Amino acid sequence: MNIDKNTRLIDLTVADLMTIVKECMTGFMPIDQTVNDEDEIEGYEIAETITGYSRQTLYQLKSAGELPYIGLPGGGIRFSKKMLMSWLLSHQKLTHREIQEKAETLKLKRKLRRK
Repeated sequence: MNIDKNTRLIDLTVADLMTIVKECMTGFMPIDQTVNDEDEIEGYEIAETITGYSRQTLYQLKSAGELPYIGLPGGGIRFSKKMLMSWLLSHQKLTHREIQEKAETLKLKRKLRRK
């Protein structure tokens, strides 16, 4: 069927409509791929799994503003796996060797400033 601006919608078949939609969607990224494949956005379940904290502890951390979350317009919240992993890694403790290297760097900087 030859489709132009004057073609009535009622005259189109399902196949015609699918073709039109595919043509219109060319160049757009599917919704599922807008978030990185490794990232998952879910409720408290994913936060419990990743952090190992109980739901009550997660409530407290969220209320204190210490836990990253996504606030939904309707009042619900969601957690991003990537954001939670980044938050966990930000609390990583330095090893003795890293502390020693950092101290030596600071000593060197202090010596350079005093000269």
